[in-house]
Amino acid sequence: MQLVAEFLKNVSFCQDLNEAARSKLAELLISKKISAGAVIFREFDDSDCLYIVRSGRIIISKHVQDQVDIVLTRFHTGDFFGEMGLFDTSPRSATAQTETDSVLLRLDRKAFQQIFSDEPEIAARICYRLVTVFIERLRATNDQAREAIRWGLEATGFSLAPEHSLFGRRST
Repeated sequence: MQLVAEFLKNVSFCQDLNEAARSKLAELLISKKISAGAVIFREFDDSDCLYIVRSGRIIISKHVQDQVDIVLTRFHTGDFFGEMGLFDTSPRSATAQTETDSVLLRLDRKAFQQIFSDEPEIAARICYRLVTVFIERLRATNDQAREAIRWGLEATGFSLAPEHSLFGRRST
């Protein structure tokens, strides 16, 4: 457990935790080795946990159509994903698959809820850092959406001049 607690220093949502808090969190994590190419979860699967990449690389993708998936991002050692599963019972919003042999640390929703009831200060510190990551990821997604719309408009020949704004003319 001590090695896992030490590793957690490198995980962004654990950076405000002291050694004792990281040790308590480490006790709740489940380690899992996964071979390259394995699916961790699929889009629309039930969602009930967060994963931390202890080693390896993970691909997050979204199904587009037929046999077409688009890679949204990759996660590496020290990154985490699936965090919505700690707070929300909605299905997974994307597919996660190992790109290389990987070791993941799993934090189940029930274990996270245990932190809330037993260690509210630790929970507050984790939640604060999770929110900052949510914000960063939302901003990145917004930027990607803006670029995709721009590319789509340019591909159709739509002018990006102000008089053709999607929201009408801009007043000066």
